[in-house]
Amino acid sequence: MAPRVHPTRGLLLALLAAGLPACRSASGGEEASEYPFRTASVERGPIRVTIEETGLVEPERQIVVKSPISGIVRQLHVREGDSVRAGQLMATIVPDIAQANALAQLRSEISGGEIAVGNLRREHERAQELAARSLISDSDVEAARVALEQAENDLRTARERLRLMEESGVQATGEVQSARISAPSSGVVILRGVEEGETVMGGTSVFGGGTELFTIADLRVLLVKAAVNEVDIGKVEQGDTVLITVDAFPDDTATGVVRLVPPAARQQERIRVFDVEIEVRTGSGILRPGMTANVRIAGPARDDVIRVPVEAVFFVEGNPIVYRIAAGEAERTQVTLGLSDLSYVEILEGLEEGDSVALEDPREAARRARAGR
Repeated sequence: MAPRVHPTRGLLLALLAAGLPACRSASGGEEASEYPFRTASVERGPIRVTIEETGLVEPERQIVVKSPISGIVRQLHVREGDSVRAGQLMATIVPDIAQANALAQLRSEISGGEIAVGNLRREHERAQELAARSLISDSDVEAARVALEQAENDLRTARERLRLMEESGVQATGEVQSARISAPSSGVVILRGVEEGETVMGGTSVFGGGTELFTIADLRVLLVKAAVNEVDIGKVEQGDTVLITVDAFPDDTATGVVRLVPPAARQQERIRVFDVEIEVRTGSGILRPGMTANVRIAGPARDDVIRVPVEAVFFVEGNPIVYRIAAGEAERTQVTLGLSDLSYVEILEGLEEGDSVALEDPREAARRARAGR
């Protein structure tokens, strides 16, 4: 009986006998091959995981300033790029007729309320004197007290409404009514949403809180929010180092650190992503809010591990395998994988240093070789 020959080995030997040329490569871990496919040696070396994505540059803190009243922009005192301090005057708005009438009515309510409280206070004091002389009943005194307290409450409410208006910049005294819009905090004006003469809507007049006048940002701390694919999020941890570049300055690199890995993903087109927050630490001078930034996140790293090129690993029914070359035979070998980067995969079990592996399916290579004869 003729000796039994392994199918893959027999096919390889037949091809070699036919004088097929060998494939050679000097790159990576590949080695000169006597087989009709590329091979590589199992070696020791480092694995460096990097995740490359794009993100949007944003200030850590920004405030949108909206108009407190409806009216017309009389004067603008700042523009984009200006630095402002808290309390600095930014714009003046003249209220429209309805807003002016509302302010006038509020002032009238306060004046009338002050007169009413004065009269009711005197009536209450007179009722107390009459009750002491038994000229009126206790219920009359109580009615006078209740009327006084109600008038005092109405006056407090009107004064509180006026106080809130004044805090938002509305001037409700004098013949000329206007709103003085001041900066709520220090920063840089990165957006001015109106021009002088434009009509604006107040925060209580429309859904959404009124016309956006300015956006003020604190540019001392910049962030990059990068949408990381869900398949890579397990490789990103808080504190990872990040290299940041922008197309406007291709020769300059900023650095940052991962500050937040969000607990939940969001849908972006057909994939799910995590908006990883990166705090810029150095080189922020090349970044501007709204820029698209390229980020390279340095993930896990290991040194001196058993590794093979990524092309050597195949998956059969979800299980990772390699084709190990031994005694002229390509043997399918199941392996246990560790870390992987763009070039190499760590092998935890199944191979030893110095083994040779195929970088493509030997059967497919054999079929191509036969078809090319």
